[in-house]
Amino acid sequence: MITSIGDMAQQMMMSRRTSAVKNDLDRLAQELASGRKSDVAASLKGDFNMLAGVERQITLLEGFEVAANDAKVFAEVAQASLELVQNTAGGLGNDLMSASSSGLLASVDSVSRNARNDFDSIVGALNGSAGDRALFAGTATDAAALVTPDEMMTQISAAITAAGATFVSDIVAAVDNYFMAAGGGFETNAYVGSTNNLTPFRLNETETADFEIRADNTALRQAMRDTALAALANDPALNLDLNEKKQLMRTVGERLLGNQDKLVEVRADLGFNQERIENAQTNNSAQRSALLMTQSDLLSADSTEVAGQLQAVQVQLELVYTITARLSQLTLANYIR
Repeated sequence: MITSIGDMAQQMMMSRRTSAVKNDLDRLAQELASGRKSDVAASLKGDFNMLAGVERQITLLEGFEVAANDAKVFAEVAQASLELVQNTAGGLGNDLMSASSSGLLASVDSVSRNARNDFDSIVGALNGSAGDRALFAGTATDAAALVTPDEMMTQISAAITAAGATFVSDIVAAVDNYFMAAGGGFETNAYVGSTNNLTPFRLNETETADFEIRADNTALRQAMRDTALAALANDPALNLDLNEKKQLMRTVGERLLGNQDKLVEVRADLGFNQERIENAQTNNSAQRSALLMTQSDLLSADSTEVAGQLQAVQVQLELVYTITARLSQLTLANYIR
């Protein structure tokens, strides 16, 4: 039995075939241009668990990258501030020792005036911030850790007056008490930050970086204390003579130089956490690169394979066009001519 297809049915069949081949051609061309599979579900056989897990981990690592970058900037700015404190205190210590040995009133007064500028610089550094977060105020990151240098010097002068200090030893004791005593003037009136440390920076799922340095740290208090004492040597209200000024400067100079090791320890603790941040960033970057490669393997189209398929489809389309053209010429009129 011979089965024939009508002209209209044949035309519709060829039209559908042409459309299907064109769709394949468009799909393969898109895959070749984008490098991505057009039908991910088919390539993964409907199992998206691995892809979802990889993409979730990539997103998580991107979040950790932002947090680690924030921690890095915060620690770098804090380290620069602590370096300023250490260098300022060490330089002033050397100047005080030289001035106390020179015996020249002009030299002593000049160093004392410079000490006031150094005090301002140290307090300013400890009141610094990274972005909109105070560096040394603990969890109270929305405001400076300390009152202004002028306010603190006013408080110190008031503490000396309240103690009735007139001799150098009494002045030193009064300032020591202001800065170092529990519940003293510094703790109650000068340090206005929080007594709670910052929450550790989360670097990845297993590592954190601590930041437990506040402006009420003992070594930092001592640096401010001794710098303030050096500035007070030239305070007219104390009316110190040259020998008393030299005595005060020698005492303070020895303290500042002796305190350098403690400031180094503070900076070393921060440096350790900076190293942790750097190592975590390196590990996070390596993990993210590996995950991106896995994601690419799951989603990327093989360009060589796609190019071969594209060429085959092109041949198919040309063949369909050829058949269509020939069928359009197969009419009875043409045949009986």
